[in-house]
Amino acid sequence: MFMGQYEHSIDTKGRIIIPVKYREDLGDVFVVTRGLDGCLFLYPPEEWQNFVEKLKELPSNQNTRKIQRQFLSKAMEVALDKQGRILIPALLREVAALEKEVVFVGMMNRIEVWDKGRLEAQEMEEDEEALEANLDDLDISL
Repeated sequence: MFMGQYEHSIDTKGRIIIPVKYREDLGDVFVVTRGLDGCLFLYPPEEWQNFVEKLKELPSNQNTRKIQRQFLSKAMEVALDKQGRILIPALLREVAALEKEVVFVGMMNRIEVWDKGRLEAQEMEEDEEALEANLDDLDISL
């Protein structure tokens, strides 16, 4: 399970070090794709296959095709180099507005990759009372 938050810098060629805590569970080759809310998703191969299977099971309609297109057309396999880095393709760096400082966020079965400024702006929008209300709606007590 992926959890925690780690910060790294992306170099001018688009390479970034994957946090050591995530490397074993990701494996040497894994998938990076467009995420939600302005980030990228990193999936270990098995979790990527589970996600693809869910996409296959969706009913065939225009909305489904849009969803499938958004995730699959931007999905790319990446491999760790000897320094524990990956190259994030230019298209995906642009999608997530990755500039210099990047934050990895563990999200159970996947990892989110955020531009640090974008994540901070997203977190500032979050309201603790709204979070509590959402937990209540989901019947989750802490």
